[in-house]
Amino acid sequence: MNPEKMIADLESRAQQLQQRSQQMQEQIQQASSTVTSPNEAVTVQVAPNGALQHIEFSPAAMRLTHVQLGQLVMQTVQKAQIQSAEQVASIVEPEFGGTEAMDFLRSFIPQPEEGEPPPPPAEEGQVMREVSWHEPAQKPQPRPQRPAEDDEDGFGSVLR
Repeated sequence: MNPEKMIADLESRAQQLQQRSQQMQEQIQQASSTVTSPNEAVTVQVAPNGALQHIEFSPAAMRLTHVQLGQLVMQTVQKAQIQSAEQVASIVEPEFGGTEAMDFLRSFIPQPEEGEPPPPPAEEGQVMREVSWHEPAQKPQPRPQRPAEDDEDGFGSVLR
C-alpha cells in the first residue's frame, strides 16, 4: 500500500474523529433536563452531570408539609437526573455503543425508585402550628419541684 495514501487516510479519519468529538461535547453541554412534579408544585432544572441548576416552587407548594415538599423535591430532582443522564448516554451511544465504556457510563444512570412513598398525615411532622391572634396564648406548664430533702447544700440538684 502507498504510504502517502495511508497517511492521508489516517489524517482524514483523525479529523473526522475530532469533529465528531467536538459535536458530542457541544450536545452534552446542552443536555440539561427540566422536570415539573405531577402536582406542578416543584420545577427543577438539572445539568448534564446531574447537578441541580435551578429550582422553582409554585403556590401549590405552600399546601404541602415540609416533609411532603422535601420528598417531592427529591423525586422531581431524581427524575430530571435520570432524563439528563439518558440524554448524555444517547449522545455517546453511536460512538461507544456495545463497549465496556458505554456499559460503564450507563452504570451511573440513577435508577427510579420502586414507587413513590405515601404522603405523611397532615399533622404529623409539622414544626409550625396555626395560632389565632384572637385566642389567649396557652401558658407553659410549671416544672415539678424536687422535694427539699433532695437538696443537701441548699443550691438544688446539679442533675436538672
